Amino acid sequence: MLLLEFQSFLLDGLLNTLFLSSVMIVGGTLFAVIFAAGLSAQSAWLRRPVYGLVECLRDIPLMVTVLMVYFVLPHAGLSFNPFWSSALSVSVWGGANGAHIIRAGLLSVPSGQREAALSSGLRGWKGLFLVILPQAMPVILPPYVSLVTSLTQASSLGAVLGVNELLRSAQILIEQTTIARGGSPAYLVYGSILIVYFALCWSISALGAKLERHFAKPYLRANGKTQPAAPTVALQATMT
Repeated sequence: MLLLEFQSFLLDGLLNTLFLSSVMIVGGTLFAVIFAAGLSAQSAWLRRPVYGLVECLRDIPLMVTVLMVYFVLPHAGLSFNPFWSSALSVSVWGGANGAHIIRAGLLSVPSGQREAALSSGLRGWKGLFLVILPQAMPVILPPYVSLVTSLTQASSLGAVLGVNELLRSAQILIEQTTIARGGSPAYLVYGSILIVYFALCWSISALGAKLERHFAKPYLRANGKTQPAAPTVALQATMT
């Protein structure tokens, strides 16, 4: 069978896809945190430029961003190989979309929760990570998991620049076997690639649903519903 004959070649492409997707997810999350901090800044001089940058990145087609990073940035003295051009462009795009998700999640936590954290001596980062962020996670996770699946799917754009990821490996396999043996195995190869991408994205969605239930559990126990509990009750649920 063709797929078994070239399984090591396709496996290398799959591993490159997993690595590229991981870099995009981590990079996108870092950019999302940075952009969200800028959007939440007190100073309008910082907030407005960040807002303009985020909206531009969200409105420009992702393929155009990928091509601009690879072909245009070298003229400004910033040159990246195909792998890092793909990773950087998709990470920045993911960060722009993730920034609004994170900011909306943090704003969904009532101000009373922040006051409860301060009154309990949890200031700054401690209050954010121990009280605010756990309550914001049930709001952040569903759309952010969807973003993560989009970033995983966007790893296939690396094929446009010649990155030897799963889709590019499939294209090379089809071209070589068509020339050497005649006939096109495209339906078999692309069908298998479709199943692999579906399995990856389904696994991410299932993991996201499990994490969502995990973060919602303390507040379900506290007041029997998904809305934030009263400040003192929510704080106790977070600390336990």
